[in-house]
Amino acid sequence: MLKYAAEPAYEATAGERSYGFRPGRSAQDAQKLIFDNLKSRSNGKYKLILETDISNCFPEIDHRVILKGVVLPKEALKGLKKAVKVGVKGEYPSSERGTPQGGVISPNLANIALDGFENLGMDQWKGRRRSGTQIRGIRYADDAVFVCKAGANIQKLRQDIDAFLDARGLKINEAKTKVSKARDGFDFLGWRFRVNSRGVFKFTPSQKNYANIKEKIKKTWNNGSSTEARLKRIGSQVRGWRQYHTSCDMGKHELWSLNRWIWKKLRAEKRRQATKEAEKLRKKLLKGHSKRKGSAKREATSLQVKGAFPAVPWKVNSHIMVKGTASPFDGNIAYWVGRNSKLYDGPTAEAIKRQKSKCLHCNLPFLEIYGPVELHHIDGNHNNWNRKNLVALHRPCHQVQKIHSSCIKDGKRKRAVKA
Repeated sequence: MLKYAAEPAYEATAGERSYGFRPGRSAQDAQKLIFDNLKSRSNGKYKLILETDISNCFPEIDHRVILKGVVLPKEALKGLKKAVKVGVKGEYPSSERGTPQGGVISPNLANIALDGFENLGMDQWKGRRRSGTQIRGIRYADDAVFVCKAGANIQKLRQDIDAFLDARGLKINEAKTKVSKARDGFDFLGWRFRVNSRGVFKFTPSQKNYANIKEKIKKTWNNGSSTEARLKRIGSQVRGWRQYHTSCDMGKHELWSLNRWIWKKLRAEKRRQATKEAEKLRKKLLKGHSKRKGSAKREATSLQVKGAFPAVPWKVNSHIMVKGTASPFDGNIAYWVGRNSKLYDGPTAEAIKRQKSKCLHCNLPFLEIYGPVELHHIDGNHNNWNRKNLVALHRPCHQVQKIHSSCIKDGKRKRAVKA
């Protein structure tokens, strides 16, 4: 409740180049801004990147700075003061500093404390004939990068950063803070950004991010649950990973090696469980296996584990960045409804368009503050994709539909009957 009260007040004055844990903003907005600053028209190949990392940001923020920046009624502010000082038993003891990472209000408090960090270096200007700032900061919560032109005073920028953080009880992590050339590349928010020798800007999933999803999928497969449950869980992980990277180059990140690895695991299980039921299940889960001889890569491209690696279309630089200091609380409903509608595709996007961007259950617009949009099957049958059977609803509105709650009995879903 305190977060819902404090967030709109902070959003009214928050900086335009801060994108982390704020309504209506995402990591893709930061990605787009980096593109705009490093593309060939911006002479990105001559620029330098200052990568910053704040040491123990959440545990070390000074409570006085947090409480000074929060706009709340007096009694609510007292409650917040008690909350941040009481801590979390066993993992976050009571103290005079910090806020528990992962807490509901913690990202909002961190943004309030770090507000203005991305604006450091803006006082460095070029002459009137070659106008424009020499330094452009881009922040996502406590992670930030500064794109610097060739003549920028990076040493002065570092002094400003140290002074800014010192006033908040924080320090820079020297081991992870460095200056690199845009042509050498740098990692930020799970992406690898780099400008090649011809000045062309490219970005792909970082090696660390790619290794993490592979490790996550293998861990899910080895968790010991049923085969169908594991494949469903892997499918959800792969879909989420691919959706996060829909605006970057995914040409070399198709996960074929993992597809083949799981396919081999399924074949091994088939040999161990030579029952009629197991055979039927394997036939259902495996499809497109080519028996032709050839390279491992050719064989891998001829098979697919059903449901585990869903395809998600991608297009380089397709994300539309949020406009300036726009906020879902600024009253510009037309802009935010239109923007949120573009986040969906397929039948969901078609349903939103038919309904003129309004939920059929509550008749409120599809704004982020009301929750994400979900596709509802009127008759409860998820195999019925008839256009008349599909409507778009807010998630809370979708969850209260009687057709879903009334067709579950003894842990199994009964055949739904239209009410």
